[in-house]
Amino acid sequence: MNCFRQMGGLLLLVFLTGCASHSSKAIAKLDDKSEAFGTGVCQNARHNAWVHDDLKKAKLWAMPSVLLAAGPAAAVPLFLANVGLNTADHMKASHITASCGGDASTQEAMVGNIAMDAAVDLTVGAVVPAGSVISKIGTR
Repeated sequence: MNCFRQMGGLLLLVFLTGCASHSSKAIAKLDDKSEAFGTGVCQNARHNAWVHDDLKKAKLWAMPSVLLAAGPAAAVPLFLANVGLNTADHMKASHITASCGGDASTQEAMVGNIAMDAAVDLTVGAVVPAGSVISKIGTR
């Protein structure tokens, strides 16, 4: 029974979180044949998008681990850190799109996407530690 909970939590984690950051997704959607794509401004905008991919992968494992280690007191600081990282990623994606000839997201759309990401990350962060705690309790 506990095995099914762990597998369900893992599947939820995989399905709810994408592998690529919003910055990388913005780069993938660009038209590489357009004139704006080859400009220096666009190249500079695309230069450090990989940082957000690494941050997304790191927070996927670090945040639930910190939550397990520190307990519920760490939930609010972790949530705020997560919102900050998501905001930076969305802003970078919007900058990349605007610099490379695309239509940048409106502030309202960005706020909605950041709120959705925060809710999903909070849900995933709550499910993974809960599954780990349940499996430890079940083995006693």
